[in-house]
Amino acid sequence: MAKVAVRRINEWDGPSMLKIYAPYVGTAAAPEEALPELQAYIQRIDRYTYGLGWLLCEIDSTPAGFCHLTENRADPENLFSVEFQLYVKPAFQRIGVGRALWSLMRDIMEMGNRREVLARVGLPGEGVLGFFQAMGFQAVGEEQEARRQVLLARYQLAPHDPGAAKPTKPYLVLNHEYEEARERAALLVRA
Repeated sequence: MAKVAVRRINEWDGPSMLKIYAPYVGTAAAPEEALPELQAYIQRIDRYTYGLGWLLCEIDSTPAGFCHLTENRADPENLFSVEFQLYVKPAFQRIGVGRALWSLMRDIMEMGNRREVLARVGLPGEGVLGFFQAMGFQAVGEEQEARRQVLLARYQLAPHDPGAAKPTKPYLVLNHEYEEARERAALLVRA
């Protein structure tokens, strides 16, 4: 039986993540035309890991996919609303890697009292759109970005404390709750 781990990432995961991300760059699935330089990507990881969150899924110690959060482009000052990006190696698609990453990230966001998450799906994006619909996202409109048409989809979160004055950063979520969520997420991968 394969060993599956879904976990927070660190800067040492940068090279593996760039390998996963590379096939998406320059397509409707990614917001960038060119692959970022490793050092710039590591700085991006450092910037977002502790404030918003990045996760990696490994199967038998092989990176299979990752996801991360960024500020909501339409409302960057709203700390309760974020955007979600997900990338899975083609060889590991359709076995639950995306579902596992989304599950853990959703749990972390809800433990951290975030209220909504958005996904930008490059069109036509049939497979990706189906994934987000299956995860409970609702289409809220389309937008034209610099080089691609995107569908904007929203997921309403169930924060643990709906009245919290500000969200809790991912690394401050209680460790036992995080570990329980990691274990549940890993069980979603059919490896």
